[in-house]
Parts: sequence; C-alpha cells; structure tokens
Amino acid sequence: MSLGEKLRSLRLKTKKTLYEQSLILGVSMNSVYRWEHNLAIPRKAMLRTMADYYAVPLDWLLSESASASLVSDNEQKLLGMFRKLSDNNRYKVLGYMEHMCVEEYRFDSPQ
Repeated sequence: MSLGEKLRSLRLKTKKTLYEQSLILGVSMNSVYRWEHNLAIPRKAMLRTMADYYAVPLDWLLSESASASLVSDNEQKLLGMFRKLSDNNRYKVLGYMEHMCVEEYRFDSPQ
C-alpha cells in the first residue's frame, strides 16, 4: 500500500472530507489531494503531524509493505488519547494497565 493510499484510507476512516482534512492540517485541499494520489510527498514535519493526528507510527506511513490494518480502531483511539495526556497522567495509565495485565494473567493462568 502506497503512502497516498494510506493517507486516503486514514482520512476516510475518520470520515473527513478533503476540505476538512486540509483545514485540520493547515494546507490546501490541492495538497491533500496530491498526497493521496501520490503526485507529491508531504514534508517530513507534515508526515509527523499526520502520524500523530491519526495515531499511527511514522514508520508505518513510510513503509510500502505494511498492511492497512496495522492497528485496530480501538488501538488508534487509545494511542490518540494517550498522546494528549501529560507525562504524569501517562505514567498513571501505564501503571494501571500493568496492574490490569497482572490481574488478568493471574486469573486466566492454569492453577
């Protein structure tokens, strides 16, 4: 899957029009169209911005061989919310998740 195909797929997944996406990114509609049709490549800073916005790894965006479903919708949503947290709250979330995983393993493992 090409970079353009990934960008288009992500935009459609978030139910954004070309116009809405251009406003979010602060670029022209023509730029978004050209990126999605592989007629131009966004600058590195814009690629980082889009990776953060869509909550996907930058490496995935740039890799030609990665599948479109690298992360689920829920994983994308969690990552997006996690990135908006302060460092202190990120540590709290990580601690809570580690605790949940330990508890789940304890109850799911054969005795």
